[in-house]
Amino acid sequence: MEKINLIRNIKKWIDSWNINFLLGSGLSSDFLGTLTTIEIDLTEAEKNDSENSTNETQARIIELKKQYFETCMVWNIKIIDEVENENKDNTLKYYKNFYKIINNILLKRENTILTKQVNVFTTNIDIFSEKALEETWLEYNDWFHWKINPIFDVWNFKKSIYKKSLHYENTSEIPIFNILKIHGSLSWKQDTENTKIYFDRNLELVKEIDNWDFEVERYDKLTIVNPKKTKFEDTVLNQHYYDLLRYYSNELEKENSLLFVMWFSFADEHIRNLTLRVTNSNPTLKIYIFKYSPKKEVGQQSLNDKLLVKMEEEAKNKNIEIVYPEWEQRYNFKTITEEVFEKIVPYNEQKKINNNNNQNDE
Repeated sequence: MEKINLIRNIKKWIDSWNINFLLGSGLSSDFLGTLTTIEIDLTEAEKNDSENSTNETQARIIELKKQYFETCMVWNIKIIDEVENENKDNTLKYYKNFYKIINNILLKRENTILTKQVNVFTTNIDIFSEKALEETWLEYNDWFHWKINPIFDVWNFKKSIYKKSLHYENTSEIPIFNILKIHGSLSWKQDTENTKIYFDRNLELVKEIDNWDFEVERYDKLTIVNPKKTKFEDTVLNQHYYDLLRYYSNELEKENSLLFVMWFSFADEHIRNLTLRVTNSNPTLKIYIFKYSPKKEVGQQSLNDKLLVKMEEEAKNKNIEIVYPEWEQRYNFKTITEEVFEKIVPYNEQKKINNNNNQNDE
């Protein structure tokens, strides 16, 4: 699809439909590592250990968990402690610009009946979204309730916020982002009875694991879903994870819903099957999957390429569309934001955003 038609169509949908995003780990990859083959390797290692547990198979599992921790987790300490790092600072800037632009789209869209809420589903366990939203003073729901000792509570979700003007008492709804971290978060910490989840604002558990020689007992206290194909067998009885997946399904089941998928390959079979099932049951759902690289010939496609194409073909309502960048270009976080969503915002309004961004970065 030509870019001008893509922008026109997205603007049409986004003005009057319920908006959802599904964000993958690639959006943070300039600073944090990605899983690569860890999921496949960990699945195989645990299968071997269940069939014939030996010191060697157990050592392999510990080695992979350590690799996952050192690749995708420990660097979050630099985010929370605000350590200067060019890649971290640039990644945070991309997140901030993205949320600012979507916030402005919500403010300016024509439909005044729809709520000004956006669902941001993500398998990322990092804290970039929370950090970006707080530094841009944008409102968001993250399921936590109370201030001094925040606790994870399903009833705290989907709150709307309204402001009243000082002089005329006009009331208006403020845009708000619902952050749903499907695989848990490094900022979540369970109590000793494993019945409640508290907010670990300083990532104390991550720091504890980092300060000592890696011990799998400490690692296993993290409130995250480990990257393996049987991941939800461990957590299916955990109400929190169940609620997050149920919300994902329910929100996409709503009439006239829109899902933008960014840097998520759907290699996660649980989310892939759930998404395809909803796609086929809800003909009013529209999904745009932004692909990092241009479209390739069949013989040159990777496994992930083939997976996405298969999803597009299996959507019987033809409501999944893969969006490819133009030849020799790439759709990373920066380019998707600037070349797609920024184009939806009227020029004069976007100029204000850019000026504010420049002032904040100085």
